[in-house]
Amino acid sequence: MRFRGPVWLIVASLWALPAAARPDDPDATLSAKDLQKYFEPYVPEVKACYLANGRGKAVDGTLRLELIVHPTGKIFRFGFVAPGVTKPALGKLDGCLRKLVPSWSLPARKGFTSAVLPFLFLKTNAAGAGPIESCWDARGCPPGKAGGTK
Repeated sequence: MRFRGPVWLIVASLWALPAAARPDDPDATLSAKDLQKYFEPYVPEVKACYLANGRGKAVDGTLRLELIVHPTGKIFRFGFVAPGVTKPALGKLDGCLRKLVPSWSLPARKGFTSAVLPFLFLKTNAAGAGPIESCWDARGCPPGKAGGTK
């Protein structure tokens, strides 16, 4: 009888924990497609931070955001890797990115999501440089699609 209180407390504590998500549950974590879709609105501000604090006018390089997303959709843990960025610039980049993190919100899921979001920055003065809509298909692009023939 003497141990009944503490045992009850442990059982009650375990009962209060959220149910673990099954690995095959589609709503357990965010998919790569979900991350791309829901993080897209935040890309311009990430880019602005990197351009202003990462490498300056001679910007070209990589930035890798490492996130753990809480089941509520808020960022639980944040880190980044920016190879080639000098130590003083790295501190400024860190400060800029960390100011953005509280505003990031992704869809709620049953479990934590671990994600790495890669960015590649390349400055070029070439005419027409930038993303170009295209189509690639082993059977050929349908007419009317970028790269397709009539």
